[in-house]
Amino acid sequence: MKSTSFKTALVAVSILFSAGYADVVLAHSGGAVTDAAGNNAGATDLVAVTCSDDGNGTPHHLTSQIKDQSGPVSGLLLSLHLQKGNQMKTATDSVSGDANYSPEISLNGGPGVYYMSITKTAAGARLFDIIWHCMTSDGQHTGTDIAVLQYDG
Repeated sequence: MKSTSFKTALVAVSILFSAGYADVVLAHSGGAVTDAAGNNAGATDLVAVTCSDDGNGTPHHLTSQIKDQSGPVSGLLLSLHLQKGNQMKTATDSVSGDANYSPEISLNGGPGVYYMSITKTAAGARLFDIIWHCMTSDGQHTGTDIAVLQYDG
């Protein structure tokens, strides 16, 4: 994996940290609290993930998972949506507040920008963690960059 320059990484981490996404750029995982006030059932967070050839090969797909890290609340579930072009995949962490990630989803859209959104089924603040990786067709990690577009924290 080609390393990101320190200055670029620092700027990206600073932007994401200020939006509530700590440590997301370097590790391809991170989290935030969505709907911190707990009164917006329609809270949606949206990021753009750009998959590129960083020398490890042409991107083939984006994989991702979500984990609800808050305490259990009946009927309050988090979902992760991947979209590129006319394709979309969804995974739901089907047990509120357990220690497990949702099933991994993969969207085969090649290189370019994918949109990843996080939604929930009811009002209530939720701490979540997501993992994402751009991969080549033979399973090699390749260029993965992220930009926060909307944060309902």
